[in-house]
Amino acid sequence: MANILRSFKRRLLNLNYQRNYYLSKVFPHSVPATSLHYLPQGFTVHTIANTGLRIVDNFCTVEEATYLIQTVREQAGNSKLVEDGRAADDGRPTSWHTVVFDRHHQDSRVLPIIARGGMLAGVPADHVEQVYVSRYVDGVFGHGHYVLAGDSPAEHRLCTMLVFLNDLNPEQGGAAYFKDLNIAVQPKLGRAVIWSNMNPDGTKQLDTLHARPPQRGEGNEKWVIQLSFRPYRVHPIRNPLQPLQTSAGIPISGNDTLLAGTWTPTKPI
Repeated sequence: MANILRSFKRRLLNLNYQRNYYLSKVFPHSVPATSLHYLPQGFTVHTIANTGLRIVDNFCTVEEATYLIQTVREQAGNSKLVEDGRAADDGRPTSWHTVVFDRHHQDSRVLPIIARGGMLAGVPADHVEQVYVSRYVDGVFGHGHYVLAGDSPAEHRLCTMLVFLNDLNPEQGGAAYFKDLNIAVQPKLGRAVIWSNMNPDGTKQLDTLHARPPQRGEGNEKWVIQLSFRPYRVHPIRNPLQPLQTSAGIPISGNDTLLAGTWTPTKPI
């Protein structure tokens, strides 16, 4: 009976997604203005040669990463190790996957991260799929896989953003490895690697096969948060982001620390 109820619930959810998909064709979405305050200091987008990958440094802050790791440690249970499509239960704590945002669990501390992803994807934040944080331990290899959608219009996936929440040096491993593109991305706190899952003509992007080489060393962990966006609303956001800047800016003085290329004129320019 429980399986029947789950299947029925899943079918209803997919019907809702299909409705949103077709409505988005008739009524195109608009991206709401989001305060630039939600971009961390040092937020930088890099194009990686001609691979189609984008690397964003400082996608999240140290405080956000620390909060997510601490929260997930308290909530997570051991997930199953999947080998050849089957869950292998050998008693080892291989990885954790904990949901931090969906239609039922909406952590307000995650919303700014989702908003940044939506700004880069060009869609509203409520187009994000279920967001989860994963923790991987040493010695576990993640075989090559895609993060593609199925054939149903309700499963279209525009792009995926994998955000590292801690540092690992090259000797410790744990890089995201894109075999067909011949590139590996080393984990660095706040670094995101972003790729498209769909081509502009709607076909699947098939050169984003990626694997998770194991990190090496006793006690080494890798923490990531993953965002995937669709071209229609997936999870209504109950408590939207509150604007951080509610008043005009305050003029700076000659004693404020400025970036290179900015200064305080002594007379009008």
